[in-house]
Amino acid sequence: MKISRGIALASLMTLAAGPVFAGFSLEDVTKAASSMQGGNAATAAAPTSETAGLLKAVTDLGVTPQQAVGGTSAMLGLAKNQLSSTDYSQLAKEVPGIDKLSGGSGNLAALSGLLGSSGKSAGLENALGNVKNTSDLNNAFGALGMDSGMVGQFAPVLLKYLGDQGVGGPLLQSLGSIWGAGTGS
Repeated sequence: MKISRGIALASLMTLAAGPVFAGFSLEDVTKAASSMQGGNAATAAAPTSETAGLLKAVTDLGVTPQQAVGGTSAMLGLAKNQLSSTDYSQLAKEVPGIDKLSGGSGNLAALSGLLGSSGKSAGLENALGNVKNTSDLNNAFGALGMDSGMVGQFAPVLLKYLGDQGVGGPLLQSLGSIWGAGTGS
């Protein structure tokens, strides 16, 4: 059953990304994935209703839903690795669901499966799974088929979203510094 749910999720993500089905949105994929039960990794990697707004804003940059999830996950993984545990806990508390996007290995394995062939999965999981510095972040974006310049486009979108969710100025400034986006304001 887990395989069939993963296939269903992958199919939904493909439909959402396809021009023929432009009427489907990332939110539709989120709702469909959330309705699946059983807790498999593909469902765990799916965006939650709380993070769907963030991922929609990122896809507005002209990236695929898969790149939006992967890029956001890489950036949040970097934040998780560089923020103090207290600051990261505050971020996770203020933005429910954000922890599901921050680079957990089960989520990344499912994302790898959604993004392409199994031969590429190990490389993608390695690139996304342990983002400790800017070089790792750039490598993760490259593994997703984006150039490192996209980090500079993702950062202000993420910072605005987090600010709109009530994340305070000092934490936004820390995130902005981590992501190379200045003060975060």
